[in-house]
Amino acid sequence: MSEPYDWKQLERDIAAVLATAEGNRAIVDGVRPYLQRLLAQEELVPAEYRTPLPHKYAQYLLYKPEDESFAVIAFVWGPKQTAPVHDHLVWGLVGLYEGAVVEKRYRRNDRGETADPRYELREVGEATARRGDISFVYPPDYDIHGVSNPFDEQAITIHIYGTDIGKQQRHIHDVATGGHRDVVTKHDNERPVYAAV
Repeated sequence: MSEPYDWKQLERDIAAVLATAEGNRAIVDGVRPYLQRLLAQEELVPAEYRTPLPHKYAQYLLYKPEDESFAVIAFVWGPKQTAPVHDHLVWGLVGLYEGAVVEKRYRRNDRGETADPRYELREVGEATARRGDISFVYPPDYDIHGVSNPFDEQAITIHIYGTDIGKQQRHIHDVATGGHRDVVTKHDNERPVYAAV
């Protein structure tokens, strides 16, 4: 059992990374050890936030500082639940807290201003993530993926993004047609589980 990781300390740690890191890759590399510490917390996700919704994965905001320079979110995946292929338009990390999920990565290949569709998505990788594994996203080249829980047990992923992703406009992509639509995926709780103090 590990020592609890104080949220204000997490805020200071990530602020230090953001103040010195040059570029998205440096940010995700700098924040990774702090997500590892969160993943080790046995009571990180309270019992009332561990149940998936019947029709889709649940998205619970755990914590964000007042300046919304980052946010920590728990996604709870029921068996066979899937997120559509999407982007983020901001840096982020995804850690496996419980269970397992499958992540498929895509690369966007632009075809020119007059092409229809203007771009195509090409699958460039697939990985099964299990407890303790950490993945990342950031624009433009590492930003599009799809996540699913094809297994019979539920899964919980812990995400740290460089903004409150519950307010961030981004896109759901249609791999077959190269089209996309705007989306904001709002949290399923009104206030963060852990209040900023």
